Amino acid sequence: MLYRDAELDCVGMTRFPLGKPGRPRDRRAMCVVALAWRVHPDWPLILVGNRDEFHARPSAALAAWNDGSGIVGGRDLKAGGTWLGAHRPSGRVVVVTNVRGAMPDPAKESRGALVVDMLRGDGRFAEPAAADLERFNAFNLFAVDGKARLLTNRPCAQILSLEPGVHALANEPIDQPCPRAERLRAALGAVVSAGMAPDRLLDTLTATDDPALFLEGGVYGTRCSTLVALAADGSIKMTERRYEAGGRPAGTTALEFCVG
Repeated sequence: MLYRDAELDCVGMTRFPLGKPGRPRDRRAMCVVALAWRVHPDWPLILVGNRDEFHARPSAALAAWNDGSGIVGGRDLKAGGTWLGAHRPSGRVVVVTNVRGAMPDPAKESRGALVVDMLRGDGRFAEPAAADLERFNAFNLFAVDGKARLLTNRPCAQILSLEPGVHALANEPIDQPCPRAERLRAALGAVVSAGMAPDRLLDTLTATDDPALFLEGGVYGTRCSTLVALAADGSIKMTERRYEAGGRPAGTTALEFCVG
């Protein structure tokens, strides 16, 4: 099954899936990510996005993990997984966004652990089937490993192939439109159309005018902006800009490595 851009721009900001009766619903904007797949002349893959989270939630900066996994990415120090990463030996890239709606069920599997298993190509969820996706709280996920796929469990569990093009996700089920995701998709599309270097997208991610890509909240807001770019020669460039409460810059990490 092929998944076209018109169908993929489906992550809105104002409608919310129904949770269980009487159960609170999570209405925060959380993350936004866009992916250019096999459409830029110099960069077969460009992935760019913002991670929005509580500032008090502990996390580690972008780095090569020292556990032998081959993963390069940030790390959620509370749950132990990651929201976005690359696998140096294979070149896999995976990113996940939460889907707003019912508050997370603590009995469910960790979405960050799903990313880790898929990056390593090992573990229970290295190659998840659609039925496995219901084990997790609501999510959308891009995975690239020679092919590009979208995995989601809202509005139902699906694993969809992505055509070459520019795609975007945020925090709604994939059947709903989203100005925030569309803004980032359009910005990435403009870079692709002009054949420009992708680095300028990091500045786009700081936009605070409506629909804001960058959230400046003191308790909850944008924690980091990340760019992942795979060059035609097989090298991967990763840049992460980190932010504190109120949108204050908190450091930048830039890494470049060859796959293999």
